[in-house]
Amino acid sequence: MQIAKAFRLSIVTNFLIITTMAVGSYVGKVGAGTACPDWPLCPLEPDYFIVLEFAHRIIAFITFLGGLAAFIYSRRTGISLVKKISLAAFVSLLVQVFMVGALVIFTETAAPLVAAHQAAAATVASLYAANTATLYLYDKLTKNRAAEVMLT
Repeated sequence: MQIAKAFRLSIVTNFLIITTMAVGSYVGKVGAGTACPDWPLCPLEPDYFIVLEFAHRIIAFITFLGGLAAFIYSRRTGISLVKKISLAAFVSLLVQVFMVGALVIFTETAAPLVAAHQAAAATVASLYAANTATLYLYDKLTKNRAAEVMLT
């Protein structure tokens, strides 16, 4: 049961990460990345760029919550490899959202930090995908073993 829930949360987190990356790319492309000079909040004004940048931050925070839930449930499976991958994924998510993302804002989207922001996001996506795949494979292997035992 824990494996199934961790798997579902990990899949949701993967979709949230991809959504966050897509919206973030759009924000950067249209030049809205500096619309909110503070971090993590934005001034509430009816400006398209501010709304767009703040939407990216809200989606990123929801992604963080999904990543936290996937991390907690992955740890509860008791599977050593899943625990290691989920820890690496969650730590990289923390760094991505709360350090690299904030630095991009404070440096007014300096090109090297924007590149680091994208690279960190790709790393987070890869690690959560690895977590999802590991949970899936472990679940299938244990079900196959149980079926094998029943047949013998």
